[in-house]
Amino acid sequence: MMQGIDLAMLAAANNTTLLGENALVSGVSIDSRHVADGDVFIALKGERVDGHQYLDSAAKSGAVGAVVETAQDIALPQIVVDDARRALAEIAKVNRAAYRGKVVAITGSAGKTSCKNMLASILGQAGTVCATQGNLNNELGLPLTVQRLNEQHDFAVLEMGAAQAGDIDYLVRIGKPHVSAVTNVNEAHVGRFGSIEITAKTKGEIYNSLPENGFAVINADDQFAPDWREQIQAMNHPVHMIECALENPAAHLYASDVQLDNNGLSFTVNGHFDSLPINAGDAIRINLALVGRHNIANALIAIAMARALGVTDQQIIDGLAEVKPEQGRLCLTACTNGLHVLDDSYNANPRAIEAAIDTLLELKSFAGTDAACIVVLGDMAELGDYAKALHNQVGEYAGKHGIDRLYVIGQHASDYVDGYNATASGPAAEAKRFDALQPLIDALQSKQNKDAFVLVKGSRSAAMERVVAALAASSTQRGQGLLC
Repeated sequence: MMQGIDLAMLAAANNTTLLGENALVSGVSIDSRHVADGDVFIALKGERVDGHQYLDSAAKSGAVGAVVETAQDIALPQIVVDDARRALAEIAKVNRAAYRGKVVAITGSAGKTSCKNMLASILGQAGTVCATQGNLNNELGLPLTVQRLNEQHDFAVLEMGAAQAGDIDYLVRIGKPHVSAVTNVNEAHVGRFGSIEITAKTKGEIYNSLPENGFAVINADDQFAPDWREQIQAMNHPVHMIECALENPAAHLYASDVQLDNNGLSFTVNGHFDSLPINAGDAIRINLALVGRHNIANALIAIAMARALGVTDQQIIDGLAEVKPEQGRLCLTACTNGLHVLDDSYNANPRAIEAAIDTLLELKSFAGTDAACIVVLGDMAELGDYAKALHNQVGEYAGKHGIDRLYVIGQHASDYVDGYNATASGPAAEAKRFDALQPLIDALQSKQNKDAFVLVKGSRSAAMERVVAALAASSTQRGQGLLC
C-alpha cells in the first residue's frame, strides 16, 4: 500500500467514521491467517465463514484495524460499513488514487492470463511490476491486487474476469487503467451472460474508464472489433486505438514468418503507428517458448500495450523470451507409454478447445510422425442452454480435422461423441465415452496408443488434470525441448 494512508482516510472513503484510534495502514487482508503487521482486516461474510469471528486472531497477528458490518466488542479500531465487500473496493480506490505509476488492464474470454504474464515479463525489463497473482481477477481479487501497489512499482498489470454483465465496469472503476485490452470473445460462460453479444459488451467495459489520450488495444481479428471501435469513438474524450491482427498488414501490429521448432514459436512482429503518439520501432523477431498460434495473438496484444508505455524493442524481445508455459495451459509433457501430452487442463471453452486441437496437430506435423492424435475432453461448464450444441460442435471439429481418437467423460460426453461421429472419416477413427477416469487412463496406456500425441482439456469442474497426473506419475526426462 502507498505510504501515508491511515484508518481515518479509509473510513472517510466509505462515508463513515473510525471507532478507535487512528493508525497508518500498510496493507489489506481478508484472511486472518495471513494478516501482517500494519494490515487492516476486512471481515467478510461468506457462505461458510464469517470474518467477524476472527477479529481477535487478526489483532494478535498485527492488524491495526478492521472493517466490519457490525461493531465487535474488541479493543481493535473498527470501520463499520454496510457492505464489507464494497468497502474493500473503496479502500483499493484510495490506494489507486495515490499511485503514480502506469496501470494496464486485460480481459477476454480466453488468453487473458497468458497475455498478462507476457506483458508483466516485458514490463519487468523496464521497471518493477505489480501483477495479478493466480486467479485474483474478480470483485475480491482485483481490489486486493490494487491495494498492493506502492511507491516501488513502476507498472501495474491487472487481469479482470467477469461472471455477469457489469463486472468489468465495476473493476475498471477501481483499477483506472491507462491502457486496456480485450484478448478475444467467445462462448465461454455464455450460460451466465445469456448470449455472446452480452459477453462482448461486458468485456468491452474495460475501455470505459480510460483517461483522455489513454490507449485501447483491440484484437482486429475478433468478430466484435467493430463494436469496440464504435464504443471508443463515442467516448466524450479522445482515446487512442491500437489494433492487432495475426496476419492482416492493415493492423498497427501483425505477425509474419511464423515458425515452430523444438524451442517453441518464433515470428516477426511488424508495426506501423501512423497518427498515434507511439514510436513504431523496427520489425523484431520474437522467440516464444510456447505453442499455439493463439499465443501469437496474445503476444501481439502484450507488445502493443508495452509499446503504448514506451518500452523498447529489446525489452520486448527479452521479456517474451523469458515467458514459460504454466502447468495446465498448453504445457507439453513426456509421459508414460511414450505419450506426448499437451496439458491444457486448466479450463475450457469451445474456441479454446478448437485452438488446442489445432496446436496438437501442428505439433504432430512438426514431429514428422505417423503417431495417433488423441483428444481427451471433460465437460465445458457454464454454457447454459447452449451446452448440448456447443459440445456437439467441438466433437464435429475434432472429427473434421482428422483427430484419430476422441476420449470423453462427463455429462456431455455423448454430445461430443455424436458430433465427432458426424464428421470423422477413416476406418481408424474412434470416439469413446468413459464413465470413470481409470478406464480412460488405461486406454491411453494401451499398446494401440503408444507414442501418441494427446490433448487433455476440460473446465475446472471436470478436473482433467487428474488424467495428466496419472500419466506423468512415472514419466522420465528424455532430452530437452518441446518434444522431450
